[in-house]
Amino acid sequence: MLTFLDRYCSEYDGMEYDFFYLPMDFRQKDNLGYAFINFTTPAAAKRFKTLLQNFRWETADTGAIRSKKVCEITWARIQGKERLVKRFQGSNFLCDEPDFLPVLLDPPRNGLDPEPAPPIVIGGINPI
Repeated sequence: MLTFLDRYCSEYDGMEYDFFYLPMDFRQKDNLGYAFINFTTPAAAKRFKTLLQNFRWETADTGAIRSKKVCEITWARIQGKERLVKRFQGSNFLCDEPDFLPVLLDPPRNGLDPEPAPPIVIGGINPI
């Protein structure tokens, strides 16, 4: 999913994001259908919403993503990198791998760096 976001950010100047979390349902082996993404500016968030509102995942060249869901972007109750980190840092997630945990991206990702810094995992693992 980070690769998908990087591609969009690289195509539109000024779009950067610094937090990402895609909640998963490990029993169904699928995501829950929503994600938390923090863009570094309100303008970038608005642009992303304009670009992806009503996006059809089945048309995406994303490799592993196969879905008939249609993207609906809404503003989260929790806003800002610091508040998102605070919300999730003490949480334990039912999963076996850190790949499924929320991540902080420092420096923010914009899709232009061929080797972005590794994500910083937020929260802990509570094995399934």
